[in-house]
Amino acid sequence: MAYIYKRGSKWWCRVKDAGKWVSTATPFGIDDPVDKRKAKRFADSAQSKLDACRAGGAAVSSGPLTVRRYAASWIQKRREADLDWKNDQGRLKHHVLPIIGDLVLADVRAPHIVDLFHKMRFTSERKLAQRSIYNIYSVVSALFRDAALEGLIDASPCILTDAQLGPLVDADPEWRAGSVFTREEAETLIADPRIPVDRQLVYAFGVLAGLRPGEAAALRWRHWDPSVEPLGKLLVAASYNTRKHRAKSTKTDVVRHVPVHPTLAAMLAEWRLSGWAAMMGRQPTADDLIVPLPPAAANARRSRTGEPFRSNDYTGKRWREEDLPALGWRYREPYATKSTFITLACKDGADPDVIESRVTHTKKSRSAFDGYRRDSQWPETCGEVAKLRVARRARVTGRVTVLRTQRNVGGNVVEAAGVEPASGNGSDQASTRVGTPFDVSRSPAAAGLRARRAN
Repeated sequence: MAYIYKRGSKWWCRVKDAGKWVSTATPFGIDDPVDKRKAKRFADSAQSKLDACRAGGAAVSSGPLTVRRYAASWIQKRREADLDWKNDQGRLKHHVLPIIGDLVLADVRAPHIVDLFHKMRFTSERKLAQRSIYNIYSVVSALFRDAALEGLIDASPCILTDAQLGPLVDADPEWRAGSVFTREEAETLIADPRIPVDRQLVYAFGVLAGLRPGEAAALRWRHWDPSVEPLGKLLVAASYNTRKHRAKSTKTDVVRHVPVHPTLAAMLAEWRLSGWAAMMGRQPTADDLIVPLPPAAANARRSRTGEPFRSNDYTGKRWREEDLPALGWRYREPYATKSTFITLACKDGADPDVIESRVTHTKKSRSAFDGYRRDSQWPETCGEVAKLRVARRARVTGRVTVLRTQRNVGGNVVEAAGVEPASGNGSDQASTRVGTPFDVSRSPAAAGLRARRAN
């Protein structure tokens, strides 16, 4: 039904919408014979979309395809694909569409994009941070990329560099250097009695394993295997997304195997033995979250239902309103526990490449060679994590008691911090090898399952 015709230097098309013919420009010129076939496909595609919308009862706007009209359908597709469509929609609505929304999509060129971001950087009423500028540009670039893939434009006009966008720097150049806890602060976070035990463990996942808050929130008891040698293992395969209210893949879509530091092993063992049940009122199962929301907080939820995931909102509020005032420290986000793990581990002699590539920022492998490699890098990774010198420090009657951590990774014996010594040896050593989950085969003292009390 649709057809094309020449008008000026471009092919135009006419499509039938609700019994009326509507003309619109295609993005193709009349000089190249190949573009004539592209223009016809463009027209046929436009007609098919109109017919499909009419069949589904949806309202269809007539006239040329503007950036605003295309953005509406693009956001809908992003939503159907379960992508970050809400943030994309907000960035387009507030920063992009007011300036170029009424331009015909096929007429947008690189100078329009340059002018758009120049106005954002220098003439907008509210000055945007450079990271916000780059986030908006990534949305605009994705929109025009998809338009090009659909054949609606010849090529994306988003070819800007930092010469047009500006340098990618923090709005406050000082905050990143200070977004870390000292060793003494890290040890306080995971042991100070002014912080509830469940939140001590939340902070410990960052300080001792380098996990992101969402990754810690999605951990279940089945993801912890304390029987692996020389250190236990955490399987980090999911991350809780606060905006979508559900667990999704990790930030890099990679499943990570993270060694359990001896101090963290002792905390997990103690939490599984008694702390979890004391908070939840029953014994944990393999499918339970390791650190769920407390029942009172879960019952108070209004918009979120389902499993009691501990969201970043909940953790952040408790940090700002309770834990941080109790400690009296300067402000830092709970996310700083991850940078603390990296900073202290490297300071204690851990190999930065091993920590980055195997523990905190593992990337998808693009090498076929890795699929044929059969040797294990696990002992080496455990050895680097075990170099981190962070122990639990309990404040008792005005003095600080240091609960020592001793380890011998090379000999497959790793000593726990903050637990009773194994019976019969009279030393400060206690093995973190506590048996398989939910089947403790040794006495609690020998298995490292009870906290050592200060004399």
